[in-house]
Amino acid sequence: MEPIEVVVYRPEWRIQFLELGSALRSALDDTVMRIDHVGSTSVVGLAAKPIIDILKYLFQT
Repeated sequence: MEPIEVVVYRPEWRIQFLELGSALRSALDDTVMRIDHVGSTSVVGLAAKPIIDILKYLFQT
């Protein structure tokens, strides 16, 4: 089993989410209703696995 890496909070996680969210919004265009930064990297000051978790809400067609 691989060890799990947990690191101290990094302010750049928010910037990374904003960049990824913007790219997703452009790619998904009118199908996306909302994009949220979720998980431990979204909590300011919390140590976390350095993985940006994103939740997308799509319009039902």
